[in-house]
Amino acid sequence: MRFIRLYSDTDGVSRFEDLEMAFAPREFVPPAPPFDVSEPIAASEYLMIRVPAGWSDSAHPAPARQLMLFMSGAFEVTAGDEIRRIAAGDIVLQENTRGPGHGTTALEDTIIAVVRLSETGETPGPLD
Repeated sequence: MRFIRLYSDTDGVSRFEDLEMAFAPREFVPPAPPFDVSEPIAASEYLMIRVPAGWSDSAHPAPARQLMLFMSGAFEVTAGDEIRRIAAGDIVLQENTRGPGHGTTALEDTIIAVVRLSETGETPGPLD
């Protein structure tokens, strides 16, 4: 499963990185047969946000390390010198909590599920 990481480089500039989350067969709901599950990520809270079309901010850091699951709508996000369209079905891991941050414009009314993550957790990635 692909997701987008939004992080701050060593100079504090926000950057995008495309990553892949791996799955491995596990017993998740015994006695049911195993199915593919990712590694767990420690989370502290969950919230939903609704952003109206036209909302815009030129630059802001992420308020916390968080996983954003785009449920509907679309954003245009600027990180450094790169611009991406993020839309329903996309997943963004925000880790750019320092520096000037990223710019955002809501292209459509957008609903996002936000899962706040542990500040010291590892970036999700392939299983060993």
